[in-house]
This record gives sequence, structure tokens and C-alpha cells, in this order.
Amino acid sequence: MGQKVWLITGVSKGLGKELSKQILDAGDIVIGTVRNEEDQQTFDKNVNAKSFIIDLAKTDHIDSLIKEVIEQYGQIDVLVNNAGFGVFGMIEEFEEQEIIRQFNVNFMSVWKLCQAVIPYMRNKGQGVIVQLSSRVGITAGIGNGIYAASKFALEGMSESLEQEVKQFGIKVLLVEPGALRTDFFGESVHYVRNKFPLYAEKLGNIRINTKKINGNQPGNPVAAAQAIIRAVNNDVPTFRLPLTAGTIETMKAKIADLQNCIALTEEIAVSVDY
Repeated sequence: MGQKVWLITGVSKGLGKELSKQILDAGDIVIGTVRNEEDQQTFDKNVNAKSFIIDLAKTDHIDSLIKEVIEQYGQIDVLVNNAGFGVFGMIEEFEEQEIIRQFNVNFMSVWKLCQAVIPYMRNKGQGVIVQLSSRVGITAGIGNGIYAASKFALEGMSESLEQEVKQFGIKVLLVEPGALRTDFFGESVHYVRNKFPLYAEKLGNIRINTKKINGNQPGNPVAAAQAIIRAVNNDVPTFRLPLTAGTIETMKAKIADLQNCIALTEEIAVSVDY
């Protein structure tokens, strides 16, 4: 296959930045989304790179973005829904608008981008949609419930999407990284406005505990980007792509929990059938 056109959201930092670097180094075209003019100027200095300033929380701009990309480049071979962020706090502490913004960026924008890109991929008879989920899309923990909920939603949508579009030649790759050594827990981390001291007394201070992770994450973003690109270039051999040992351990723990649940409840579950 010739030069691919990749559309990647969130290319100014983290995994999106590393993905873009490796793809551009390989000679493909990267169309990226950024949040401000400074990031746009930096990204657009790269050969075969073009960025658009967009707030992904506002999905009404997405259709025009996709149309402009198609007008300029004629195709989108790979859509990488990478942009996202995490808001951390206890469920009781959240305000409604904090949850809405979390879901607008992590879920609604992804849905809208998929909806806008699929017709072009379907007409071409091929394409790849890469969905960046997370280890917490498999199992949630203390203080990450709303972020995990947005990733659980993404996982559910992606499972259906994979089955719906494969007959049109479109592949879906669900990437589930563990803790990568990016600035996710640095400048990019968000916390809820409310602080209920009784949770910190019982469970520890989530603001302090998550900040301790920053710079000490075991996952290598360079290797993670390589794994994603390899999966795309190898025609997506697996729907799920877990990355880091932590994600594998989370999967194993989830399987064990489900097996234990089945052992304890199978007779009850079957008994309610007619």
C-alpha cells in the first residue's frame, strides 16, 4: 500500500506525539488535532504534517474538520482516536459539568469522529479505526470511576462498532494501555473541584498518590507507539491490543473475578429462566 493518511487526535503531547513522530518518520501523512496555535506551529513544521485547532468537547466542529481533510488529501486511511484526559476524584465529589466534559472528550467526540469518517472508509472499502482505551476500561479503581466510566463506554461502543463495520472492509483496533511514561499524571491530570476529607482519611489523598506516579510509569510510549503502528500495518490481527504488563495483570484479575462470580451464582442465574 502507498502513502497512508492518518488522522490522529491530540498530537501535541504524550502517546499521540510519539505516534505522529514515528508515522512521519516512516513517510506517511499525519493530520493531527491540537488545542492552540503554538502547538499547531510546532507540529506543522514537520514534513507531511498538518494540524487543525479544535476543542473536541464541541462535537459540532467535527463534520467540517473531516470534510476539509478529505478535500485536501482525498482519503483517511487510519483514524486514531487518541485525545483524552482523566478527571480523578471520588464519585460523590463530582459535579455534573465535570462528568459531562469528561464524557464529551473521551466518548462523544470519539463517536462523532467515527460517524464522520466511516462513510469515506466504506466508500473506499478499507480503513482502520484505532480507539485508545485504558487499563481502567477493563477494571475501575478508587478515585478513577468517572474516567473509567468514559473508557467502559468507549469499550462497549468499540465492541459493537467492530462487528458493524468489518463487512465494509473497516478494521477496529481497541488499544488498552497501562501506565505509560507520558505527562498524563503531570500537566494533563485533572482533579475534581470538591474535596471531601473523610475519603482522604479512609483511602488516602488521591491528588498526592497520583502525582507520585508521574515520571515513574513502567510503560514505554515509544514501544507502545511501535506496537500500534505494527498492528495497523499488519491488517489488525487482533481486536484488542493490551499494552504493558499491568494491563495483562488487570485482565487476568478480571477473568479470575468473573470465574469466581460464575462459580458462586451460576445456579441462581440459570434458575430465573423459564
